[in-house]
Amino acid sequence: MAEAVRAAGIPKPPEGIFLYSSRTPDLAFDTTEQKVAWGAGHVTIAPDVQLGSGGTTRIDFGDGSSIAVSVLDPRPALTEAIGTPYDNCGQLAIPASKCKLTITGAFLRTAEVDTSNGPATVPAWSFTAKGLSRPIVVVAVSTAALRPLVEPVPLSTLAKLEPGLLGAERLTRIDGSALSFILVHGMCEPDLRAHVVEFEDLVVIGGSHGPVQGGCADVGVSSPAVVTLAKPLGDRAVISAATGVRLTPRN
Repeated sequence: MAEAVRAAGIPKPPEGIFLYSSRTPDLAFDTTEQKVAWGAGHVTIAPDVQLGSGGTTRIDFGDGSSIAVSVLDPRPALTEAIGTPYDNCGQLAIPASKCKLTITGAFLRTAEVDTSNGPATVPAWSFTAKGLSRPIVVVAVSTAALRPLVEPVPLSTLAKLEPGLLGAERLTRIDGSALSFILVHGMCEPDLRAHVVEFEDLVVIGGSHGPVQGGCADVGVSSPAVVTLAKPLGDRAVISAATGVRLTPRN
């Protein structure tokens, strides 16, 4: 494992601040037509509606720190929130006249989100829409300031785990020499154990299980696990035994 990771190059830690939450906190619609219209990008601004503009403000983090950011104008904020549109109106036989959302107003507020720096209060636009009983709240910070989470690609040269071994799904906490993470396993796999192998430049985490008895439904579940290193982690990379990717703390 360690040799394969080194041969490919030990992954660098991700740079920047990552948004773990949705760009549209608590997004909900009253009808299927509204939901499909949003996903299709059929969102327009009602005539003569003044949406306002951005400016500058800050993101406040739970630890008391903050960073200055530019506030996206309403239209770009909507575009980033919708993302890549998927027009499903025709497939669901929704008439064009109903497969649309019309924005009737917007005001700037804040929203609570989860980031790689912990919980944060960010600027957000609150949009009202025709026929919608609740506002559409959209994070008003660009993806350059709050980067979208991108799942790392598993190492292609890595051999498949041997039977009885498990991979770490995600790392949840680093506390000195203690690593907390999530093990993915089958519901019928007994005697779960967490394991760690340490090297000078990286540590590999995973787990194992005992022999599986028959007559049990094969359902995947996740369980918390903790391992203790021989010395504090420092700047060493934490690598998943199953995928060879670098793990960073994420709740």
